[in-house]
Amino acid sequence: MESKITSFGGNPNVLINKPSITTLKLNKKSDFILIGCDGIFDNLENENILRLIWSFKKKGKTIENIHKLSADITDCVIKYSMKKLTEDNVTVIFFAFQNFQEKMKDEEFEYIYSGNTCKYIGGEIDLGLI
Repeated sequence: MESKITSFGGNPNVLINKPSITTLKLNKKSDFILIGCDGIFDNLENENILRLIWSFKKKGKTIENIHKLSADITDCVIKYSMKKLTEDNVTVIFFAFQNFQEKMKDEEFEYIYSGNTCKYIGGEIDLGLI
């Protein structure tokens, strides 16, 4: 544990054992939960991640396999954080609920991000750049 000992040039705050914990209630309107380590959130704001996730919604495209879509979203969030030059671990877990799958299939659904509220606005991130 020399990495924490200042006399060896370490930083006592380099490793912490106090995680950031948030509690929330899930209901039928819940879309998804994305859990990520600090490497994901070092260079990405919640808005970036929300736009990235909803950018997978393409009008007219059918969502046949929600499991494959969830894996693609997870992979894309990791690649996007790496493209933003994170220097930390980039672990992500993505949970898609039934409501998420229904919104991905709904051609009329749109989102707007404002504070903690999200509805689609078409501000997509070009996935070809990731």
